[in-house]
Amino acid sequence: MVKKSLLQKIKKGRLAYLFILPLMLGTIGFCYYPAISGIITSLFKWDGTGVKEFIGFNNYKELFSDEIFLNSIWTMIILLVPRLFIGVFMPLLFAELIFNTKNKKLQSFYRVAVLIPMIAPGVVGMLIWKNIFEPGSGLYAKLLEGIGLLQKGQIVDFLNDPDWVISTIIILGFPWTNGTSILIYISGLNAMSDEVIEASQLDGCGTFKRIFKIDFPLLLGQIRYFFIFGLIGLLQDYGIQIVLTNGGPGYSTYVPGWYMYKLAFSNGRYGYACAIGTTLFVVIFTITFIAFKAMKYGPFAKAGENE
Repeated sequence: MVKKSLLQKIKKGRLAYLFILPLMLGTIGFCYYPAISGIITSLFKWDGTGVKEFIGFNNYKELFSDEIFLNSIWTMIILLVPRLFIGVFMPLLFAELIFNTKNKKLQSFYRVAVLIPMIAPGVVGMLIWKNIFEPGSGLYAKLLEGIGLLQKGQIVDFLNDPDWVISTIIILGFPWTNGTSILIYISGLNAMSDEVIEASQLDGCGTFKRIFKIDFPLLLGQIRYFFIFGLIGLLQDYGIQIVLTNGGPGYSTYVPGWYMYKLAFSNGRYGYACAIGTTLFVVIFTITFIAFKAMKYGPFAKAGENE
């Protein structure tokens, strides 16, 4: 059999390549070019309007001696750990509760109900929570007063008090039901064989034991997915700072993404902001790569084989 050359293969599949070409051009123009341009700009001093001045790695030298940036990394980690745990395991909890509901009509109702809040834009949800966190008269203040964490009549500005703002951000979105995450977990549970469930019941396996011994191992693929993408999203996220805190009080809620945004669009330091963006890219890529590789060992390895 004569081996076809690359040119012959391209010629044979030219119609397919023509259909793919617009998508590839869009991907290169709107995804790859901005990223590569940002990496190159990080080597220049530029205010966004004038001529770029090449300064090599001076932006990076300044960056790693910048106390605001270094403190923002610590703030990001403090916010990331609980929010990542919440994002991975709270939808799993709700999925198990819905899956174990005996009434099938109620199951269907709950599946629809968890999707309804997604109709409202995320910014609208944050603004509602801003009212919930209103000092003195907000629902959050009344609840804390009711359980004794605040004295009666004590007024705390939760979003502007350094002692309260981090815990307030973490509590944002309670009870943390993300419709799509719950449905993905439910689809994984529904894929579980009825024979497996019946066999576990015949062996005297209770609901909680089944969740930990059967459900959890079978859902490790979904857990890995939410962990990796949740990690990437939270390392880049600064939506809360834009809508609620403006990075305050002081610099207490500054994260690298927000600091980059402020430097670029408020201070006109585009080169320095691009250095932060490039550093974030390297950090996110490295952490994601390590996490992905680490999850190929132990119980996650079996999950990967089943995918």
